[in-house]
Amino acid sequence: MKFNYFNWTPILLPFVAGLIKFKRFSKSLKILFLFVCFGTINEIFARSLILAINLNNSMPISHIYGFISFGLLFGFYFVLLKEFLNAKVLFFVSSSFLVYWIVNSLFFQSVYVLPALPRALGNLCIIVLAIIYFYKLMLEAKIVKLADEPLVWINTAILIYYTGNLFFFILFNLILEYSREFSKVTVYYFSGLNALFYILIAVGFLKVKKKS
Repeated sequence: MKFNYFNWTPILLPFVAGLIKFKRFSKSLKILFLFVCFGTINEIFARSLILAINLNNSMPISHIYGFISFGLLFGFYFVLLKEFLNAKVLFFVSSSFLVYWIVNSLFFQSVYVLPALPRALGNLCIIVLAIIYFYKLMLEAKIVKLADEPLVWINTAILIYYTGNLFFFILFNLILEYSREFSKVTVYYFSGLNALFYILIAVGFLKVKKKS
């Protein structure tokens, strides 16, 4: 039970940090805070259903969560990169992926099965956007101290988390076939990655200073 709490409670850290610093957030950070808020609501809702009706399969919720969370992340990077990359290309790629997610969930894959392939493709898109953002920072060379820049912490969190996730979802079926006991070990890996993700985002939120 204690481990189950550790599995989801780290999301409360950026949620609280975001509430404290929200008035100072830029447009991109407000979108990311919506991502955190939605994740918090999703975790509480899903776990409430598990306790209330003994829900055994939360995959339908996972399909909905994936669609909305990826949509918010695409919105976050659209604001950050629209002046660096072609905005129409960014919009086309993100909207095409979201349409693919809906079509896959409705017509091709059961909502009671983990959407491993769509998640892997979504993770890959987010990884590419995170790398492009770091490339943008390097070209502009405007930041004197990287450790004081909120978006550096947040983009690092996203890059680490979604890279780890990509390998997890690519190997998920192979891991399951290899050993169910070993697949349980991967849950601990995923939970640690999840905690690191939200801790780094919380640090990024707390790094936000008053606008000059």
